[in-house]
Amino acid sequence: MQFLEYADEWHTTVIMPAQNISVTGHTRTIGSFTIHHESIRGRDTLKEVYSYFPPNFKGVIFCFHGTGGQASNWTTLFDYVQFLHDAVADTFAFIITESEETTKQVDLNGNGKTNQWNYVPYDSTNVDFANIQTLIDTFKQRGITNASTNYFSVGMSNGGAFSAMCATYFNWAAAVSYCAQAGNLLASITTVPIQWCMAKYDNHPNVGAAGNAEALANHNTLVSRGICSRYFLFDHSPVYPQRFMRSATVTQTKSNNLFLELQNNNLLSANKYLLYATDTIGARILASPASYPQYLTLAATDKLFMATQVDVMYSAHQFFCDYDKRTFEFFNYQCSVPTGIEDIRQKAIDFRLNPNPTFDNLNISVPEEMIGQEVSVYDLSGRKIMMSEVRRRK
Repeated sequence: MQFLEYADEWHTTVIMPAQNISVTGHTRTIGSFTIHHESIRGRDTLKEVYSYFPPNFKGVIFCFHGTGGQASNWTTLFDYVQFLHDAVADTFAFIITESEETTKQVDLNGNGKTNQWNYVPYDSTNVDFANIQTLIDTFKQRGITNASTNYFSVGMSNGGAFSAMCATYFNWAAAVSYCAQAGNLLASITTVPIQWCMAKYDNHPNVGAAGNAEALANHNTLVSRGICSRYFLFDHSPVYPQRFMRSATVTQTKSNNLFLELQNNNLLSANKYLLYATDTIGARILASPASYPQYLTLAATDKLFMATQVDVMYSAHQFFCDYDKRTFEFFNYQCSVPTGIEDIRQKAIDFRLNPNPTFDNLNISVPEEMIGQEVSVYDLSGRKIMMSEVRRRK
């Protein structure tokens, strides 16, 4: 456990010590479940709606797509589907729908883009807010939810910004924004717990490094206002031969060949990290298709799958499921300590760091009662950079 960056995540990083270790994974079966698909009348139009309500669910998560996306993204793309599986495993219900722009295929706010959520005007005249209210009312009238139901939201990109603003508008229990800073307005008005899950090498023109910094600033503003908030910056992960077997239609041999194709075309570093995101790799494939026979033989759905996985591994502007447990921990507890679980981070501990600042060695002095406990050190981005057991100095 102590050698894993996040021990409870299904896909994480081993922090290798100077010794042999054994890592054992434990899985649990959630059983099959069927996502219900229907059309429900919104304020002005019929909305595409996907939903699932497990027995005795603890809350309902609204899931919002990004610009250019649609509701079905959550039921077809790997990382989104993995999120839904984790939601079911944690006994959450979910409702997935689409923006009004997606339904009408019209640029309602005049910004030159469609398939976007709009949170302006920030009042009941906003059709996207009105549609969410209609869905809440519909499931309440069916007797599935009631006045005491807890609501949460999660979204990607434009859907991430809408997630935070929608949760603020309806005063939901918590919201999570993936790859969207959500704007300065949110940080000044919300009283809802917000978590940001940002991608370190985000390549979206409206996000990127500046957007990540803005999201961190918004997080800090919420903390300074006494509002519960979390911020994570997702780093890139190495490519390995089995990676593309996440698709049920990609065999082990095919996955290995795709890995070798990336490597042989000098798209990987010496440590097997991707050097480029999908936009650059796509341009190289178009320029030299004969160099990518494995990719070109993929079905269209697997080409899309590979593209999303490349962006996830590169840590570009793409929804990722590697922090699912962080998200569900946030939904379950926000910033409180789970009952029966002692969390050293929540205690006032007298400790000393030296030298400070440092770029090399760091000495941490802690009280006697901390001996035998695990201590984690995080950088300002929220990334764990060290974890170690406290030992008595010899």
